[in-house]
Amino acid sequence: MTPFMARVAELIGADPAALSEPPVYRTRLSAGTAVNTGADRHIAVRALAEQLLCEANAVLADYEDHLTLADEAGGDELAFAVHYRNRAVRISTRFADGIAFGQLTGDGVPAGPPRELASAEDIADLLAALLVRAGLPHHEVVT
Repeated sequence: MTPFMARVAELIGADPAALSEPPVYRTRLSAGTAVNTGADRHIAVRALAEQLLCEANAVLADYEDHLTLADEAGGDELAFAVHYRNRAVRISTRFADGIAFGQLTGDGVPAGPPRELASAEDIADLLAALLVRAGLPHHEVVT
């Protein structure tokens, strides 16, 4: 098992209120970057999200409990959303006037000025938080 698979396995069946440290992901205010830097960052976050989603789904026994990822592309934006049960988070990168801006929106993401993940590695914490907020299943772990 990978470290993220082990983390998901530990969360399954746990009482969210009893978690010593609920999953917390880091964000920062969205700041403009060069288009190529913004696109590269978006692709890195998206690729890691897909990998971690697959790892989590390998641990979640029931197909109905699997995370899903949906890509969106068009116009001046790259985006993808991760869905779990009745919740979702969306990560997007908008391109305008030679500048790229990242933005995180969705369930559990505070309203306010646009924010983006602090780093690509924060996607693991974001996915873990999504699982906990939507209510983890209470069943055996697939090994």
